[in-house]
Amino acid sequence: MQGHVLIMGDPGDRRDGITQELAAAALEITVTADPSDATRTAATCLPEAMLLLDSPACDALESARVVRADRRLHGCMLVAMAHRDRHVELLRAGVDQALGLGSTPWQVLEALQGRLARRRQLLDTGGADARRHGAEGVVEAMLAQSRLRGVIVLRVERLDALSAALGGEASRSLRGEFRQRLAPLLPRGCELVMMDDGAAVAVDAGGPPLEDLATVLVTKAAAPLSVAGRELRLRLHAGMAEACGHDAPTLLQRAEVTARQAHDAGTLVPQGWSDDMAARVLDDLQLASAIRRAVDQAEFRLVFQPILRMDRGDPFGAEAFIRWTPADGTSVPPARFVAVAEENGLIEEIGAWSLREACRQAAQWLAQGLRLRVSVNVSPRQLTHGRLVETVRRSLSESGVSGDQLAIELPESTLLHEDAVLRSSLEALRTLGVGVCVDDFGAGLATLAMLRGQPIDEIKIDRSFIRPLPGGTDDRLAVDTVLKLAHRLGWRALAMGVEHAAQWTWLKDQGCDAAQGWLMGRPVEADAFLDTVARLRRSRGQFTADPQA
Repeated sequence: MQGHVLIMGDPGDRRDGITQELAAAALEITVTADPSDATRTAATCLPEAMLLLDSPACDALESARVVRADRRLHGCMLVAMAHRDRHVELLRAGVDQALGLGSTPWQVLEALQGRLARRRQLLDTGGADARRHGAEGVVEAMLAQSRLRGVIVLRVERLDALSAALGGEASRSLRGEFRQRLAPLLPRGCELVMMDDGAAVAVDAGGPPLEDLATVLVTKAAAPLSVAGRELRLRLHAGMAEACGHDAPTLLQRAEVTARQAHDAGTLVPQGWSDDMAARVLDDLQLASAIRRAVDQAEFRLVFQPILRMDRGDPFGAEAFIRWTPADGTSVPPARFVAVAEENGLIEEIGAWSLREACRQAAQWLAQGLRLRVSVNVSPRQLTHGRLVETVRRSLSESGVSGDQLAIELPESTLLHEDAVLRSSLEALRTLGVGVCVDDFGAGLATLAMLRGQPIDEIKIDRSFIRPLPGGTDDRLAVDTVLKLAHRLGWRALAMGVEHAAQWTWLKDQGCDAAQGWLMGRPVEADAFLDTVARLRRSRGQFTADPQA
């Protein structure tokens, strides 16, 4: 395996023997005996790894601290040879692996080759398969040595979207900073491997209980990181699997499943694989089969929540929410069946049904003298797959409604990176007259600056901003700033989760364009929605009391 290694150490047989071994393995070698010059040399030649040979004249600990403080060298792997009593300090200072002074040149080569492979995983140069294979290899090796307690998988919330938004070098810097945050937290003997959406930790049998270590990692990683001039806070979800006679792929899969469940549940509490987890996985597979039948047998239905213009208090639209009651009469929560549908590639069929049904309902209301714009949530998969525009065009044609009676709502994370198919789809939808809305704005990573220039018409301010209103000065300032910037960019601003009359009044005074929430009405069946509209038209936006729970 080729690579560039900088060796810092006193001249002598030890350094010469290691240099010869590394050179024989086709590694490019740079040597220095001056600790004060090591960082400057490294910043010039940018090695993939540094080998620090500890001695009174070449202090590996101080050199490690200097290297880790230099942001130009965030991706450089550090391996140190030192007395055992310095290993803990070296790891805390950011050294990736500490070897004993008696290590042979071959052992040093083996350690460096492993670290170089990890660095390439970190920088995403090996592809997803290579990274996965690397993680399995680490776990398999520790199993073979009978020293594996278990596996922890750390899933970073929206890491792919954030990496895409940062782009290039900043994205690699983020992953480097993330890795450096985790490495010093690992007890001796544990191994860290970077994965596509986070990291995997193989925990040594002599290490702490998995849950204790996972809790530390999730908590400490939440502290701010500085990347490309931005302060970022990462939100981690942890899954765990104890080593109980299973092979490496099985342990990783189980830890990944539990990490995904923690992510889906929005919990920061580490989740462990339990005996009934397999049954739940099988339940998901059965649910996926039931969803396929539900698509064929039209078991889904839509309910509708009113959207009001704030200047006149007039309902001009409705958001459609999907519901499912299987033949046995047991209602399945949308969050559950939508997640299973996404994992099993069924979300496009459900999304297409929702668009057709929403247009059909808009046409039925129009025939009853009620012209409304119906908003439908679409998944990122629908948006980037390329068939959404044709589905919308067919739905409009079959129902006979015009494009301005339909709006699609997309997650803000979908717009965080350039995607030619996505942009082309959105522009084609606007050509049809269909509105494009960014849902839950402010809940994730997007800023108005990132969205500027995107083919959108409306942002829906997340309910977390609306809930404290009229609140304190900071709460009001945040929403007022979003409203002003949205209007300058020519977008309608809609407030989500309006539940109290005081929120309505304040938002209306600030010039918010539209609102939806329990104050105006909860989602109801299509037939009952007509009564909701009649009630709202009578009130004309005069809400003097909050709705009853």
